[in-house]
Amino acid sequence: MQAPTASELLTVWECARAQPVETQSLILLAAASTGAHSQDLAKLSVGLRDARLLALRESLFGPRLAGLTHCPKCGQQLELSIDAANLRTDADPPAVEALTVSSGSYMARFRLPNSEDLAAIAGAPEKDEATSVHMLLSRCLVEVRRNGRRKSLDSSRSLPQSLIDAIAAEMERADPQANVQLSLHCADCRHQWLSTVDIVSFLWSEIDNWARRILGEVCVLASAFGWREADILAMSAQRRQLYLQMIGEGI
Repeated sequence: MQAPTASELLTVWECARAQPVETQSLILLAAASTGAHSQDLAKLSVGLRDARLLALRESLFGPRLAGLTHCPKCGQQLELSIDAANLRTDADPPAVEALTVSSGSYMARFRLPNSEDLAAIAGAPEKDEATSVHMLLSRCLVEVRRNGRRKSLDSSRSLPQSLIDAIAAEMERADPQANVQLSLHCADCRHQWLSTVDIVSFLWSEIDNWARRILGEVCVLASAFGWREADILAMSAQRRQLYLQMIGEGI
């Protein structure tokens, strides 16, 4: 994976900033995946996509991730700092196109969810969590059999909950990077909980903050010296900071 240059990353930010989060993830992925087709990237499993975005984040901003969250019980703000290596799972999604599970008299074949699935669900009318699960499952099911006889895939709601649970468990086992969770603890009220790591939103927030900061630097340097944006962006961050420091000191 090749990290985009400052100029390339600004172009990516400009193109993606008004897009839905799933579209943003694919635009970021495409920028770091030289020669890859957008359709192929959209069909990567969610875990494989997130693993590549985590690698992109490391190449852009380093291995340490810092952020803020709130205790769901008392509301206390907590500071988080974690190494990217601790968010990376060892397992890769299986190479097979479809996975299989059985529960009672049922057998189901299905594929892992991808970005196209998440985008379709996000664009659907207002829905609750249960509806979202059934929508995702309906998109990922390949075949369902009961007592050896093939059943219609019109709706996953007709399937027993035990089979749905088995499918969900196998999806998580096969693609663990898609559901990375942190175990958090509030020092104030001692509440403990699990928080899902959303690398897409986290990375986009960092890129958005970076873009606004660097555009401010470009504005200051261009106004002071008359330099072109392309020349300023081609400088190292250290050199830009030295010039900004000189301006601040009136040199």
